[in-house]
Amino acid sequence: MKPILLFLSIVCGTQLALAQDFVVKNNDDVVRGTIRGTNTASVVIANENNEVTLIEAKDAKSFFWNGDSYVSKGFAGGKNLDFKFVKVLEFGKLNLYSIGGEVAPPVKQEKRVRFRPSVGIGTGGGGFGGGIVIGGRGNNQPDRPAGAPVVHYFIEKPGSGPMQEIPIKGITDPDKYVVIKNMLLQKMGDDAGLKSQLETAIRFNSNDVQELIEAYNKGVGK
Repeated sequence: MKPILLFLSIVCGTQLALAQDFVVKNNDDVVRGTIRGTNTASVVIANENNEVTLIEAKDAKSFFWNGDSYVSKGFAGGKNLDFKFVKVLEFGKLNLYSIGGEVAPPVKQEKRVRFRPSVGIGTGGGGFGGGIVIGGRGNNQPDRPAGAPVVHYFIEKPGSGPMQEIPIKGITDPDKYVVIKNMLLQKMGDDAGLKSQLETAIRFNSNDVQELIEAYNKGVGK
């Protein structure tokens, strides 16, 4: 029985560790703990001793929080790129991201909180330009909380140009349908089944578009 109990304890311990929030830095170090919040430009994570570390989007590849994955993406802003964290909604041949729509909880700093350099363990590359691929769709998208920033969505087809904003909403304005349809046809036109579905679609709300991208990544329409 002892070997079995040992095995179970190792498995349970591993599962608990994997369930923990974490941030992957640019040097592939992993910072584990409890994420307190994000304002898209940075993320705050606390370890088991309530020691808080603030990590800016420019210094990280990705983070995993509350069942969702976020990656750092560069946005044009003057001479330099402005890095922000975006939530991963779909990932594969075609990626869908969102930014905004959440109110980050206030970060309560304890009396003896001190900021310190992040220390972690290295991870291998892969996905998101060397970051991680975890969680995918994660939790279903909740309604935007009162006072939360407006959600902006971005679409990206790796190898075919930069990320583009796509003007979808929970209930998309009908005057945006033509623009959205043309963008999706450009990205997914190589799938005959989905191309036909797009050409006859009558609405392009955010959930509809996410389902189309999910189907494209799975090759359902072919």
